[in-house]
Amino acid sequence: MNGKATENGTPTTAAAGAAASAKDAGAAAKPLSVTMARRQRVRRALLLAALLLFPVTLNYMSPYISIDGAMAGVVSGSLLLFGAQFLTALVLGRAWCGWLCPIGGLSETARAVNDRPVKRRPLAMSRYAVFSVWATVLVLGFVLAGGVRGVDPFRLTERYISVDEPMKYITYYLVLALMGGLTLGLGRRGACHSVCWMAPFMTAGYRVGRLLGLPQLRIRSEAERCTDCGTCDRKCPMSLPVNAMRREGAVRSSDCILCGECVDGCPQRTLRYGFERRR
Repeated sequence: MNGKATENGTPTTAAAGAAASAKDAGAAAKPLSVTMARRQRVRRALLLAALLLFPVTLNYMSPYISIDGAMAGVVSGSLLLFGAQFLTALVLGRAWCGWLCPIGGLSETARAVNDRPVKRRPLAMSRYAVFSVWATVLVLGFVLAGGVRGVDPFRLTERYISVDEPMKYITYYLVLALMGGLTLGLGRRGACHSVCWMAPFMTAGYRVGRLLGLPQLRIRSEAERCTDCGTCDRKCPMSLPVNAMRREGAVRSSDCILCGECVDGCPQRTLRYGFERRR
């Protein structure tokens, strides 16, 4: 009688149990999907807030102010931020880019216009060329100034707000135009891949953390459950081959910004956040 209905059409105990189990599984899956959708809403809200606050925070991320301070032997607020990004990246990688970066907010908006994956390698060469020139000038500035003479977190930001005069909006809009134009022209996070001066600090932190064997936050996978649907590749804003990487058990790339798009988009729920030490 197990697995069959009785003569009057009433399900047997086994059939009823199976139905109840399916119902429970569906009930469990629904809250999980809601949680994942909420996570992406929170992340995008944080990025939008960071973009809206960019007129306040611009100087604290400015490569120019770092050099201006170096010429006077002063460690500026932007250089302090870059150092903090390096330190947090030891464990959290480039999570800043996925959750708090103002240009990340701009890039998320631009995906509605151009969501084409980019070729990461040639753009990375451009980014490191830009960074090398900037870093060389920065070091030369401190050398010519006779070393570090002081620290000024608010250099050229006397009122604590970066864009506090009408003329400063020219710089602000030029930065937005450059970063937005590169992203719209190149594709997903085009500006991040090609010219971002902050990414190398976090990339260095990620690699040093891995070298030291520190526990690092990654996107981990249960490879045996994957159906190779390719959703993770399509979702990734950094154009990473997530589907290929997850076969090794985790996404191990300094370009991963831990946004969780692949985690929350995976229909089989094979991806998740987790800490991992270098094997």
